[in-house]
This record gives sequence, C-alpha cells and structure tokens, in this order.
Amino acid sequence: MTAVGSRSGAGLVVTERAALDWLRARRGAGRLRRAGYTAYVTTLLFGTWAGTYGFGLLLSIERGGAFVEQADRIAAGLPYGLVALSLVALALVAVDAVWRGPVVLPRHDADWLLPMPVPRWPLLRPWLLLSSGVLLLAGLAAGVGTALVLAAAGLGGLGELLAACWPPACGMALLAVGVAVAVQRLPAAGRLARRLAVPALGLAGVFCWLAVTAGERPPPGWVEDAALWSGPWGWAGQPALAAAGLGAPHWPVAAALLGGCAVAALLPVRRLVTTMPAATLRARSRAVWQVSAAALALEPRAVRLALAGASGGGAGFPRLARWRRRLRPPRSRRLAVPWRDAVGLLAEPRRLGAAAALLAAAGVFLRPGTVVATALAAALGYAAAGRLLEPARLDAEDPRRARLWWSGTAAGLALRHTLTPGAALLALGLPVGLACGTLPALLAAVPVLVAAGLVAAHQAPPPTWLPVAVSAAWRLAAPLAAVAGLTLALSLADAWSTLAACAALTTALLRRATHRRSV
Repeated sequence: MTAVGSRSGAGLVVTERAALDWLRARRGAGRLRRAGYTAYVTTLLFGTWAGTYGFGLLLSIERGGAFVEQADRIAAGLPYGLVALSLVALALVAVDAVWRGPVVLPRHDADWLLPMPVPRWPLLRPWLLLSSGVLLLAGLAAGVGTALVLAAAGLGGLGELLAACWPPACGMALLAVGVAVAVQRLPAAGRLARRLAVPALGLAGVFCWLAVTAGERPPPGWVEDAALWSGPWGWAGQPALAAAGLGAPHWPVAAALLGGCAVAALLPVRRLVTTMPAATLRARSRAVWQVSAAALALEPRAVRLALAGASGGGAGFPRLARWRRRLRPPRSRRLAVPWRDAVGLLAEPRRLGAAAALLAAAGVFLRPGTVVATALAAALGYAAAGRLLEPARLDAEDPRRARLWWSGTAAGLALRHTLTPGAALLALGLPVGLACGTLPALLAAVPVLVAAGLVAAHQAPPPTWLPVAVSAAWRLAAPLAAVAGLTLALSLADAWSTLAACAALTTALLRRATHRRSV
C-alpha cells in the first residue's frame, strides 16, 4: 500500500486531506461509474414513463386540454389535494429519516472510514448532497406535474403555472432535507417524528377525502383557510392557487413563510452532520443493508421487521404498558387467542394506527367506483389487515411455540386469530364508511381482507430453486387473489351479489389458510 502523508520523529503522520485524496483516487472512478449507471437506469425507467404522460399532456394543452370537463371538480378539490400531497411528502421523508436518513454511508465505509482520522464533513457531504438532489428532483417533478395537470384543465397558462408550482415544491424539498437531518441526528426529533407520523398521514387522508368530495359537498370556507394556513404544507400550495385564479390573495406572505422555514431548517445542517455520532451512522448503514437484503430476497415481512428494528420500533407508551399489565387473562380457553391478539395490539398501538390510516385511504379510493380505484382500495385494505395479523404469523412460523399453550388443531388456532383483527377492522371501517359513503362495501370486504392476510401468514416460503418471477408470484398469491376478487365482487351492481361473492371468496381463502390439521 502506498504511504500517504509525511514522516516525522514519531513515524508516519497521515494528514486528513491527504487521506481523503488517497481514498478518492482509488475508489472515486468506480463510484462515478456506478452512480452514472444508476442515474441512467433511473432516467430510463421513470423518465420514459413520466415523459410519455407529460408529452401527452402537453399535446392535449395545445388542443384545448384533456381535463377541461373535470375543471370544476379539480378546482374545488385543488386546495385540499395540494395540502395533502405536501403533508404526505414531508411525513414520508421524516419517517424515512427515522431508520435511514439523508446521510447514509455504504457499510464498508461506515465500518472502515469512520474510525480513521479523516474530516467528517468532506466524508459525509457527498451523501447529503446526493439525498438532497434526489429530493429536489422529486419536488421539481411534482411541481411540473401539478402545473401540467392544471394547464390541461384550462385553469391557467402553462408558463405562469410552472413559475408558480415548482419553486414552492423545491422549497418543500429543501425543508424536508433539514427536517430529515434533524430527525437523524437528534433523538428527540426522531421520537417526535415517530409519534406524529400516523396523525400526519391521517390528517392527509382527511384532506384527500375533502379533495374528492369538495365538488359535490363543498366544506365551509374556514376549512379551506385553516388547511392553507396550517403549516408549510399549506403555504406551498397557495402560489399555485393564485396562478390558477382560485383565490389565495396573500400567497406572497405564504411563499415568504415557506422560504424562511426552508432557510431556518438548512442553517444548522452542517453542524448537525459534522457532529453526528459514528454509532448512529454505522447503525443506519447496517439497517440499509438489512432492508436491502430482505427486499432482494422478496421477504416483505423481513423488510418490515428490519425497518421496525432500525427505527427503534416499540410501544413507547409507558402508561399504556402499566395498564396492560393489569389485565387478567380470560378463564375460557376459547377466548385465549383473541385475548392474546388484543394484548399484542395494545403492546404495539402503532399497528392499529397504521391500519386505521390505510383503511381510511381505502375508503377514499372506494368512492369513485372505477376498476383502478377499487383495486387500489383493495390493496390498501389488505395492507391494513396485514398490520393486525402479526400474532398469526408468529404462531404459523413456529408451531412448537404455539403447541406450548394451544392443544387444538392448527385450523382452530388460525380461525381464532381472525377474530380480533376482524373486529378491529370492522370498528375502524364503521366511521370511515359512514364518512365516505362506502359502508356496505367496506363491511363486505373486511372478511375477505382478513382471510387473505391469514393465507399469507400460513403460506410456506417458496423453494430457493424457483426463478425470481415465480417466487414473487408465489409470495403475492394471497394479496393478488384478494385484490382481484374484491375488485370483481365490488364491481357487481347488485348488493346481494356483492355480499355473496365476498362470502364465497372468504370461505375459499379460509379453507386455504386452514388446510393443516394439527399444530
């Protein structure tokens, strides 16, 4: 190995700058080639798809606009839709920073370079700039897409809309960078992000519902004002509303507030990055490696467990834990499984919150009644049911563990694992269905969703010799069956036919999940 530095009486002294120059000279070219290839593939995959639709919208604008007939509905729901989009983006970036963050070194760099006497800021700056560039590109794409949709609806000129949409979107991206760095560096910010993630996504779901229903039942004017001034996610949409001629007379104030928040969030970024503990950087690097390995192995549950471990998942509610310890188990063996499932939900209340948010989104997508929206609603409902079936997965993966406390058949154990998740989904679906006007469809879909989640919990892993595509189809058999079956059943015109189809699908899925006779 070539020596780097200068010799002194104590031996070889390696300067910080010389060490970094030596490492870049030997590894920079390979990284540059890999980064260029990644950018090429990403541009080819996403740019081709988005570019096709963008070019089609441009052609439609020249011919009068593709969404002119829906202009009134778009104008009515635009304020709430923009607020929901910005809030979801900011919440997802903060949640990502809880387990990963914008500053993530490769695993070999984190294990080898961090203990070396190299300056921390030049070492971490490229990865921060990479994450910032990705967020800025995403913000730019969101702003351009919004401008194209509004121009295709005839709500303004394309140039004026572009000038009004992409600067606030990029400002939100820069604000998200500052928030993500704070969440990664400060434990208090990480705890706050974990606690506010589900309420923020739930609030975004409410805004989505208002955006969908505003054309039919416009809410009071103060609701729109409260949404637009509720925070940076509301300020970012006001310039677009003003350019589309939909009000927002004080948009310069909102734009100034957004810019001030973005600058304030970016000011301490260098100090937070340079003082980031090496243990935190190594933990995030290992977490990314574990999640990537689980994703490449097509193990969705392993991905979720790795994410939960990396983000410090847990109850985090000491009062709830003390109250839970006071609960007495039931005397009847028939109630043992539902009781254990209920206690498990109390031990991890975030599962219940995530299921509520997913089910609320499913209720919103059920309203249009189109095939695509119904399929998306079914997929979201399946994800909600899957969040509540973790105890069934544990017993299915380790039958010896279940045999210690359950003397019946595996079929009886599996069926009892559906009681608590089914009751929880029905309780959560009742207000969602009443608010969205989709109560019959949600009530009919809950048994199908729980049964499909039970099939996935009891499904054996695919053989290792199968091709990747066949292995993926193996693992996705249960959700695909639930989504396809529910899409077909909910598309039937007769309510009794829908109920009968859902009952038949639930029976078939439960028979598949309980095919084993003994634990």
